[in-house]
Amino acid sequence: MRKVKVRLPNGQEIEAMDVDFETVKEDWNEYKLEDGTVLRFKTIVSSIIRTENYDPMTGDPVYHVRSTNVLRVKVPPEMKRLPAGTAGGKKSGAGRGREGEGVEVG
Repeated sequence: MRKVKVRLPNGQEIEAMDVDFETVKEDWNEYKLEDGTVLRFKTIVSSIIRTENYDPMTGDPVYHVRSTNVLRVKVPPEMKRLPAGTAGGKKSGAGRGREGEGVEVG
């Protein structure tokens, strides 16, 4: 661990400890929507710092985690559309809808 100065989202600058970590498990959270779409989320942690502050209710040290969320979407075929201005996946002037509209595939 090494000491670092960190600026919090509220603008306050604090001293904290950069905590090394090992990823033990990174599971996907999966949600099936009523329209048949399946959303899969995973949070990937890039850094963890432990502040000198403690939670007044539990006495636990306060940690700040920097992370990225990854999203995977599996959509039922009947809900898919081609991007606007494409025909068969290639740009085309023919068969275009209005700007921003998709083309239904059947």
